[in-house]
Amino acid sequence: MRRPGRLLAALTVAGLTVLLGPTPAQAHAYLLRSAPSDGAVLDRAPETLVLAFTEHVELSAARITLVDGDGRHWAVNGLALRGEDGGPAAPDAGSEEPVTLVAGLPALPPNTYHVSWRTLSSDDLHTTSGTLVFGVGRPVTAAGPAGPVGPGPRETAFRALGLAGLAVLLGGAALALLTGTGVRRPDPTTAALRRRLHTVAGYAGALALVATPLQLAVQLSGAGGVRSGLLADQLTSGRWLLREVGTALVFVVVLRAAYRLRPEVTGSAGPSGDAGRSGAGPVAVAVGVAGALAAAAGTALLGHPMGGPLRTALVGGVHVLAAGGWAGAVVAAVLALLPSARQAADRAAQLSALLRAFAPLAAGCLTVLVLTGLLLTGPQVATVDALLGSPYGLLLLAKVATVGAAGLLGLRTARRLRHGDLPRRGLRAEAGLLVAVLGLAGALAAAGPGRGPGFPVADAGRAVPQVSGQVADLVDTVAVRPNRPGRNIVSVGVEDTRRPAPGPVTGVSLLLTGPNGERAVHPVTRTGDGWVVAVDDIRAPGRWQVGVTVLRDGLPPVTDTHPWLVPAGDTTVTPVRVSVAPLRPVLDRTAVLGTLVAVAVAAVAGTQWWRRRRTGVGPTAELPGPGAAEPDGYWGRAAELSRTTSSVASSTRGASISSP
Repeated sequence: MRRPGRLLAALTVAGLTVLLGPTPAQAHAYLLRSAPSDGAVLDRAPETLVLAFTEHVELSAARITLVDGDGRHWAVNGLALRGEDGGPAAPDAGSEEPVTLVAGLPALPPNTYHVSWRTLSSDDLHTTSGTLVFGVGRPVTAAGPAGPVGPGPRETAFRALGLAGLAVLLGGAALALLTGTGVRRPDPTTAALRRRLHTVAGYAGALALVATPLQLAVQLSGAGGVRSGLLADQLTSGRWLLREVGTALVFVVVLRAAYRLRPEVTGSAGPSGDAGRSGAGPVAVAVGVAGALAAAAGTALLGHPMGGPLRTALVGGVHVLAAGGWAGAVVAAVLALLPSARQAADRAAQLSALLRAFAPLAAGCLTVLVLTGLLLTGPQVATVDALLGSPYGLLLLAKVATVGAAGLLGLRTARRLRHGDLPRRGLRAEAGLLVAVLGLAGALAAAGPGRGPGFPVADAGRAVPQVSGQVADLVDTVAVRPNRPGRNIVSVGVEDTRRPAPGPVTGVSLLLTGPNGERAVHPVTRTGDGWVVAVDDIRAPGRWQVGVTVLRDGLPPVTDTHPWLVPAGDTTVTPVRVSVAPLRPVLDRTAVLGTLVAVAVAAVAGTQWWRRRRTGVGPTAELPGPGAAEPDGYWGRAAELSRTTSSVASSTRGASISSP
């Protein structure tokens, strides 16, 4: 076990790197604002183009194209990343702090200009792109916010192959362990069944190991000449190592188990000793379980996060494990066991017993898939409109429908198995649907989530409605409405904390400082509702500074300055199709309620199983004869599987002895 030991050490390092690393905010960068803004009409040409993103992006992958209204291309220069303070941005690609991409512009004559930009989000390497239009002395129409990004076909293909390979690897290994429940020394027939499952799982594991770096190479295909450096950085990052090392651990354990179950290793007289138990000892099983947990967590971290890395690894990892426990196991059974079941009736009986023992586990995995799926959907789909109007939402609906169809087929298969029938066509159809589910999961991981500027959420604060501050003995409050480029009403409230006040307020002035440093001073008029002034100087979105100066008789002026955000994209109203209410609270509450119901049902079922076991119905129950009741519960079905394989092996040995 030296090689698995080294892999376990690498696994520990990768896990600590991920869990102790920076917390991802959303893992998908969106354009927050720009200068010039989309649709802006400028009196003079700008010297720089500023693109502010919600998260860190890759400078080396940034591409900006500037074309005027006559079709002439203008070169931009001096691309640089700046932090919120205006200084150079942190070079760490794992940083989730907002950054600004700054590009120098040539001297532009009066015309209309079309800007196209494209870069990679540093955290998930998803492409973020868009367009904006501005005019220099010419009227223009805004291009509008960029729509949601659909999945790329190549990235989708490799993600789907990786997910399918990992699911079949985990599911095949789980089925192989299930065949050994209650069996200390399996007969040759059982050993052959496990070996076929291990073989299919091994091929799937090799596919999963190869698909992941190919997926990464496809994601970095637009990074230009620095692609090799980014590829090396990503492959050595914690989450990629966690996924690959975990998969490699399970792969090695499965290969060792398959080798120890070969006839030339176990001997013609039948397996014995450690090689005869399950093909893998307790240490190997523990290593395989650790690898499965790591591979599932790493796979979750490579997709869309739902918060911090720990929560993403926990919820997403459980989702991946449940997918392997149901979808992977069904596909592995169809690939490894169904062909032999067509050739011999005894093998069909063996497969039927295995599937009956597997049915409770499949039901549990489906329940976990639904509950974790609800938790994973909330952070990615902002509203019902996003669910119905984004590529991510439509793919999600297709996946849910396919899972439902596969679940109904699985229920039909379980009913037919209870009546002693092996529905071969139903199993193939269920496996085909589950393969489609894994493909849709790959497409979801490759698609941009259904949130962002294109899907505003009702009652979500897009900017601070008002700010307050205190200088000396004065408390001032500033509100800007409607807080969008154009005419705004600025209200200023002034209160003195001392009683009595040392002097009456005789005047208030307002200083507005824009994102590009432009300044405008306005005297504020006293009204019945306080100090109010109308301003036309807020012409662009971005981070402004609002300075308030208060004048009092016999006292020096008091000045307080507040940061103020004028959001981008508020000049247009997104039409409401169904609802723009936030979807996440509803999904989270549904998941919690569903979990409580599932726990209650599991508790009742466990109590019934315990009572039946105490009355003698359980792993020691006899195999039912014709017309008798099926063995109850998981252990009863596992015991039935063991007895069925033993009887099949006995009949096989008897036939070989009596044959000439």
